[in-house]
Amino acid sequence: MIDKEQRMQAIAIPAFGGPDQLKLVDLPVPSCGPEQVLINVQAAGVGMWDVKTRQGSIVLEGQQFPLVLGWESAGIIAKVGEAVTGWDVGTHVICATYQVGIGHYASAVAVPANLIAPMPSSLDALHASALPVNGLTAYQAIFELLKIQPGETLLITGAAGGTGTLAVQLAARVGAHVMVTARSEHHPYLQQLGASELIDYTQTDFAEAVHAAHPEGIDAVLDCVGGETAARSMQVVRERGRLVSIVDLEQVTPTRHIDTHVLYFRPDGRQLAELTKLVDHGQLTVHLDQVFPLVMAKLAHERLETRHHQGKIVLDVLR
Repeated sequence: MIDKEQRMQAIAIPAFGGPDQLKLVDLPVPSCGPEQVLINVQAAGVGMWDVKTRQGSIVLEGQQFPLVLGWESAGIIAKVGEAVTGWDVGTHVICATYQVGIGHYASAVAVPANLIAPMPSSLDALHASALPVNGLTAYQAIFELLKIQPGETLLITGAAGGTGTLAVQLAARVGAHVMVTARSEHHPYLQQLGASELIDYTQTDFAEAVHAAHPEGIDAVLDCVGGETAARSMQVVRERGRLVSIVDLEQVTPTRHIDTHVLYFRPDGRQLAELTKLVDHGQLTVHLDQVFPLVMAKLAHERLETRHHQGKIVLDVLR
């Protein structure tokens, strides 16, 4: 499945470890399988899943070194597999995958055709690459697991990140009353996105603040932090309420009838296409925190690990 005549640049790790493991390497361009498309990558999103993969916290069966990181990208179709219909060479697309042997920190990536979607026409490749994983995570949390209804109260912890900023918009669009935790410098932007109540978790105990405003408890929580924050979030949910964490529930011990889930996003081209429509209709915006050239992936990971970013960090693969 490799065309040995073509080469590409990629960011890969030779072993698990810190950001210093991220190396620029020269690799063969993957060939295009019959049900795949080959994408010339323009930009790739960076997320905590990449950090955890680099650290060895996420290991897929069959994973081998050097391991190219990255689960999402935006680019242009360069080749279409013989069994693929409905897609043409030259089409701008976005994609999210969670599969051994597919890494998006690269000049080219071969992906299953059913996992791609049109790139929003209103976005450039850098902004478009910020949409797939965080967009699917927010979409699946809000609509599939939490099933947020108009008038319900939803708390989103760590709301200034890539998933949180999209989830705020999706929940507000449904008609929910959206509460968020974030540093105060992020409050104006989150309010612009649709947040109604904003809590600076560095200055206020967020659980106490929620209790004070909603002593009867709230309907749902989307936890984007994990750990103790997820555990404290349980205290503010009403009986028969819902809590979804996109990180972990390791410290959560349910003592009441609350529906809890850990969400790991599911690649889905159809849902990506729905997100594309929302963006192009002006109903969903994507915010970039910082853009790094591909060769500076180490700095992108270091920035991400501060957890002080607003929106998404992406790699410009063309620089």
